[in-house]
Amino acid sequence: MKILKSIRFWLPLGFLLVLLSSSFIFPYLFPNLLEPGPPYLKDSSGRVIADPPYSLEEMMPLGSDKLGRNLFYILLAGAKYTLLSAIVIALLRMVGGFLFGILYAFLPNWVRQMIKGVGDTFNFIPLAIIAFVLLTPLQLAFEAGAMYSFQFLIIEVVVIALIVIPSLGMYLGEEMKEYLKNDFISVSRQIGATRFHIIKQHLRPQFSRHALVMFSEQVSQTLYLLIQLGVLHICLGGLKTEEFGIMEHIPEYFSYTNEWAATMSINIQMVFLHTWLVLTPLAFFAISIFCINEITRFLKEVLLEETIPAREGRTSSNKPASPSRLEDPFSFTDGSKEGFH
Repeated sequence: MKILKSIRFWLPLGFLLVLLSSSFIFPYLFPNLLEPGPPYLKDSSGRVIADPPYSLEEMMPLGSDKLGRNLFYILLAGAKYTLLSAIVIALLRMVGGFLFGILYAFLPNWVRQMIKGVGDTFNFIPLAIIAFVLLTPLQLAFEAGAMYSFQFLIIEVVVIALIVIPSLGMYLGEEMKEYLKNDFISVSRQIGATRFHIIKQHLRPQFSRHALVMFSEQVSQTLYLLIQLGVLHICLGGLKTEEFGIMEHIPEYFSYTNEWAATMSINIQMVFLHTWLVLTPLAFFAISIFCINEITRFLKEVLLEETIPAREGRTSSNKPASPSRLEDPFSFTDGSKEGFH
C-alpha cells in the first residue's frame, strides 16, 4: 500500500511506537529509576539546597515528583497504560459502534426515531460527566480495597468505551441507512439477497476503509477524555496514598500505573508553585494527540478523499476528492451523511 511508503504516516506513528516500546523496555532494564529519589539535595559544602519536588535544573531532564522520582521516567513508564488503554477503548468503540450501527440501520423507522431522540438528549451531557458519575462509586470501592488496580483499569476501559458506543452506533447507522437507499441494493433485495448478504457484500466493503480513519479519531478523542477525567481525579488504575505528615495525618495521592492523566491530576493543586508537574504530562498528551491527528489527516486524504501524496508535497488524483465529514462522530446533521458517498 502507498500508505506504508509515506513518511507522513511513519513519522508520527514511529514516534508513538518508540514511546510505547521505551515504556516497556526502560522500566524492565532500570527498575530503580521509579524508586523514590533522595530526600534532599546538598551542595559541595554539604548545605541542603533543595527538597522534592525538584525543579528541571535540580533533576534533569524534567524535574521530579513529590517523592523525588524523576518525572521523565515516570511518564515514560506510564505511556504504555495511557496509550494502550486509549487504543483498546477506541477498538471497543469501533467494534461496538459498527455492530450497533448495523442493528440500527435495519430497525423500523419508528424504533430508530425513538432511539435517536434518546441519544440526542444524552449528547448534550459531556462524556466526562457521564464517565465521572459511573466511575466514582468504583473509585471509592477501589480505595476501600475491594478490587486490584489492574481490575479497576479494565473496568474503566470498558465503561469509557461503552458510553460512546450508542452515539457512534447511531451515527454509523444513519450513514448505513442512507447507503441502503441506493438502487443497486434495492435490486439485490428484489432478486432475493438476504440481510447477511447485503451486510457482507455491500456494507462491509463500503465502510471498511472508513474504519481505520474513525479508529484513529477515536484514539485521539479518548486521550482528550482521559485528560478531563484526570482533572476530576478519575485515573486509569486508581490512586494510592502516601503519608507526608509527621505530627498529623497528611495523605498525598500517587498513581499505581503512573499514567499521564493521573500524574497531572495529583499535582494540579501545585500548578502555581511547581508548574512543570502539570505541564509536563499535558505536553506528553499534546504531542501524542498531535501525532494521532496527523495520522488521521493523512489517512483521510488517502482513503476518503482519494488523494495520494506525491513528491515535493503535491497530491495527485485522477478525480476530484469526495467530501468527507467524519470529524464529529456525535452529530447527526444532514450534511454528515455525505461523508460515506
